[in-house]
Amino acid sequence: MTTWQDIYEGLEDMSIKGGSDIGVAAARSFSLYVQDSIKKNEKYLTKAQIFGKKIKALKPSMGTVHNVINDLLKILEDNQRSADVALKAMDDYLNQYQKRIEDSLFSMADIAAHRIDDGDCILTHSYTRSIVLAFEKALEIGKKFSVYCPESRPLREGAYLASLLSGMGLDTTLITDAAVAKYMSKVSKVVFGADAIYVDGTVVNKMGTLGFSIIAQKFNKPVYVLSISAKLFLPSLDGKKLEMEKRPESEILTEEALEKNSKLAIENVFFEEVPPENITYLVTEKGILKPSQLFSLYSHDERIN
Repeated sequence: MTTWQDIYEGLEDMSIKGGSDIGVAAARSFSLYVQDSIKKNEKYLTKAQIFGKKIKALKPSMGTVHNVINDLLKILEDNQRSADVALKAMDDYLNQYQKRIEDSLFSMADIAAHRIDDGDCILTHSYTRSIVLAFEKALEIGKKFSVYCPESRPLREGAYLASLLSGMGLDTTLITDAAVAKYMSKVSKVVFGADAIYVDGTVVNKMGTLGFSIIAQKFNKPVYVLSISAKLFLPSLDGKKLEMEKRPESEILTEEALEKNSKLAIENVFFEEVPPENITYLVTEKGILKPSQLFSLYSHDERIN
């Protein structure tokens, strides 16, 4: 049986990938943790509040994680007089949330697939299930296109994506991150995923996305961001922003190299913000939007996930 510790470790070591799947995994880990606390007759609400902060700190740049943990904490707070009622409400929410995520992903993928034209050469970056599903759907409806995947160092999620896409029978070429400018002239569209979106249209995604979007603009290539609306970071309605996650130095240099270069400063910032002016379209399950349309579409009173 999978425990909350197993899932938490998967989030920590990034064996669980993709913003949508990470959000679901974080919710499951949180739910199992609360169940465990209740079984041990612990003060589960206090423990849950502490653990919720821990999960959000583990994934500080993930909109889905912050949204779902905040929702689950509110459910617990609203039902704190009865642990059984709280667990039931939390389970009902999780079932609905996971279904909503899956339905949104497939709807978004269908919309994105129809924006791919025969003969397209697409450059993408890092890994997101949104792109896998969109490209898979495009192949299913008979689209003929090819893809360039930069490695996405230091963990090379792009190499992982390239392997998946080539395994689907898609004409895929893996390139180095440093080679993106060289290949951009051959590209017809640039397609990224997102780990979070702010209401002003700013996108949070893997480091490198900003630079690649700037290169795309230099070559007059349209930039599409594929994202389900559950990734919209709701506190951004009040001007709040996410923290950009920093990963261990050992992902850049080996422990041995770190010991030999103890005075060398290393920064492994893993995510970055891409301003709306660098993005041509957002492709969501609700349709294709200009980044500037997000704020007018969603108000404080409307939940979009």
